[in-house]
Amino acid sequence: MSPFSFIDNKVLSQNLDLAFEHINELIVISESAEYKNKTTQINSFRKTIIVHIATIIEAILQWKYLNIKVLHRINESKEIIAGDRKKIKKTVEKLGLLHLTRLCLKHKIISSEKLCNDIDIVREFRNRLHIGGLEEVDRKYTKQNLEFCFRVTKQVLKAISKK
Repeated sequence: MSPFSFIDNKVLSQNLDLAFEHINELIVISESAEYKNKTTQINSFRKTIIVHIATIIEAILQWKYLNIKVLHRINESKEIIAGDRKKIKKTVEKLGLLHLTRLCLKHKIISSEKLCNDIDIVREFRNRLHIGGLEEVDRKYTKQNLEFCFRVTKQVLKAISKK
């Protein structure tokens, strides 16, 4: 079952599923014995994962979810939900993640300044893909960075599903 089944736009839902599948594949590859001592390649995998995570967060924040009802609780971290979805009225396609996050904070889609700041950290990780502007070799992606990005994604999903 898709972790994005609550999104009724089938194209968006499928694109999110594909990004999530790619993330899972990259995690398996990066943690395999074949790459155990290949830190440069592992770093590249982690960077790609973070780019996809930021893209997922950005896509999720474009929608406000209302009247969320839990239909079935599968376990502590997974529920089947139903609700109404409404696109944020601004033209979000032209907003960057920073502006989108601030807009969500302003309209109380995200009610926590800390979550907003955490999303910004994910955005900063993602923005290191612009290698022309880096002042040092980009080898700073750790397993803890990935875990942080996944936690932020989970918090974003939880925050928007409360509305």
